[in-house]
Amino acid sequence: MSDELLRVEDVVKHFGPRRERVRAVDGVSLELAEGQTLGLVGESGCGKSTLGRLVTRLLAPTSGRIHYRGTDIARLTERRLRPFRSDIQMVFQDPYLSLNPRHTVGAIIGAAVARSGERETRTRVRELLEVVGLDADHVDRYPHEFSGGQRQRVGIARALATRPRLIVADEPVSALDVSIQAQIMNLLQDLRREFGIAVLFVAHDLGVVRYFCDRVTVMYLGKVVETGTAQEIYTRPRHPYTQALLSAAPDLSVVRTGTPRPRIRLTGDVPSPVDPPSGCRFRTRCWKADDLCAVEEPALTGTDEHVAACHHA
Repeated sequence: MSDELLRVEDVVKHFGPRRERVRAVDGVSLELAEGQTLGLVGESGCGKSTLGRLVTRLLAPTSGRIHYRGTDIARLTERRLRPFRSDIQMVFQDPYLSLNPRHTVGAIIGAAVARSGERETRTRVRELLEVVGLDADHVDRYPHEFSGGQRQRVGIARALATRPRLIVADEPVSALDVSIQAQIMNLLQDLRREFGIAVLFVAHDLGVVRYFCDRVTVMYLGKVVETGTAQEIYTRPRHPYTQALLSAAPDLSVVRTGTPRPRIRLTGDVPSPVDPPSGCRFRTRCWKADDLCAVEEPALTGTDEHVAACHHA
């Protein structure tokens, strides 16, 4: 990949004792270029948020490599990680829980600003509030004095304070009203273009990332099942799970064609990540599954533009 910023190689994250080990992330690889947006989608519990925390090194992987600008940060100590912290920032799902209620937004954002004098820090904080569409005079307000959408803007301002190259956005709009979701998505898009920031955008809804991301990676039960350009994923999904997710997403093509996309209803429950199915992990819910799917795990195959892990893709 040209201008490679991030390369995750065979990353694993397991939780718990051996007999009850949760395989949250189980051998995931992905790449992200400078200034690119990658959507990471899947149902709750698929491991996408855990992967986001591994990339930011809020969690350490069980195994695997996380190359950031050519350096493997997977095993770095906290002291050696320090120079990378400002480069990789995170925007959290719940803006209220991620902001200290005892501190003003000025103090919250100011803590992330590079060390400088008090006056310079306050000036920079006011600038950041304006960048994310908030009144600079609200610098001395507390988180509870803002709406949910405004609090998320504060979270974005805090992430921008370190001038990062990469932002991991962990379902940043899922807790917001639909009308506010669009505003936050538009803000992220504007900031990405203005500052050239790469974004790893975690979401459970393919519809949310359609017009925001350059590429999309679909996860199921700790595994990547499909990756491709947004255009390929949305127009020619190959994996049955991706097809099912897309069938449940809002379909704007109905306005043009008058024909809605057929809805695919999955049967059965998501298997336990403690004891996932043999072979293909999706086979217990898949209408294409056969004997081969039970005994052989499918590899990701295809082209540079589009790969899927399915024997019948």
